[in-house]
Amino acid sequence: MIKAAGCRGAAILLSLFLTAAAVTGCGGKYEQVPLPAREETQVSESEDAQAPGESVEGAQEGEAGESRMLVLEDAQDVQAAQEADGAAVAEMSSLESGLTTANGFTEVDETVYILEDKVNLRKGCGTQFSIVTQLNTGDSIKRTGYSDGWSRVVYKDKECYVMSEFLSKEDPTGAGGENVMALENQPVQAGADGSAAAGGRVVAIDAGHQAKGNSEKEPIGPGSSTMKAKVAAGAEGISTKLPEYKLTLSVSQKLRRILEERGYKVIMIRESNDVNLSNAERAEIANKSGASIFVRVHANSLDNNSVHGTLSMCQTAKNPYNGNLHAKSYSLSKKITDYVCAATGFKNRGVQETDSMSGINWCTIPVTIIEMGFMSNPEEDQKMAQDDYQELIAAGIANGIDAYFNE
Repeated sequence: MIKAAGCRGAAILLSLFLTAAAVTGCGGKYEQVPLPAREETQVSESEDAQAPGESVEGAQEGEAGESRMLVLEDAQDVQAAQEADGAAVAEMSSLESGLTTANGFTEVDETVYILEDKVNLRKGCGTQFSIVTQLNTGDSIKRTGYSDGWSRVVYKDKECYVMSEFLSKEDPTGAGGENVMALENQPVQAGADGSAAAGGRVVAIDAGHQAKGNSEKEPIGPGSSTMKAKVAAGAEGISTKLPEYKLTLSVSQKLRRILEERGYKVIMIRESNDVNLSNAERAEIANKSGASIFVRVHANSLDNNSVHGTLSMCQTAKNPYNGNLHAKSYSLSKKITDYVCAATGFKNRGVQETDSMSGINWCTIPVTIIEMGFMSNPEEDQKMAQDDYQELIAAGIANGIDAYFNE
């Protein structure tokens, strides 16, 4: 090995040694540079910020180039370490890119509206990605795809991601839409005996969840290779600690009484909390019951306890299992949501279309999931736990069912 002379040579040799140690780590193994933590309050991320490890790699290349004349063998070692480091960084970038562009999005081309103020648009599909901007209630945006819980949208020619929870195909400001509050005093058509014109129709009601969840997997739809947990235990009231499975059964029982008083025949999927029925099994029971529609009663929950309101869910028109039911399911969903909000005064969050729900995908009759309110919101949690509010919700659902059959 050539011996370097003088203080400058010694300094360069020491620098080279430290650089090599920083790159190779203990035992010469690559140590992955962690991605920086992202703060939820971050508004934007600089497009030209250096990726983790870029400045270190540049410094290594400079020092390695300067030292080749002095210590050839060490320079070669550094070059090899740099190549390994660069490959690892490239692998991390590829992984992050894969998270953003992962398969599984249903392709659409439609305009959707923002349901809340200060809704985050993110660079990737997850809250770990930086915020591009924030939109407010009534803002419109183009949606190009959606998956379980997230939507892919285009903002100023950039691909962004937003939680589907905050989107609706209807303008929440009411522009061009139906005047929902006018429904409060709108009478439901009645038959000769004073009851709604049920005409002997059969309605299947599923009180969502059960006392004990079942994490075993089942296909998300008939013939699907995508698997999902059979059924969850559900949410819990943030203030009341009331389990969702108890709330849904209480409202469903009130709904059954109201519908039967109006002349409907009602099929209850469950009448106790101690059952073990998967979402697919519940749908199959409804399919075989002779029911004309299937109403699934649920309550919502989010980490953000300021979010509130009523929404419903149905399949998309492109659903591979029962897309032919979309129009009727959407109509049922919208009418129930509108009438529940008219009865309770809860915010109307519209209809969300999704193909990720097993209990929808297995249905062969029009179906809706009505999310009565947010158990994560203290005010709605306390109201939904009250018997009088449960009566209002049940009456709203029944009025929506009447309106669906009378259109």
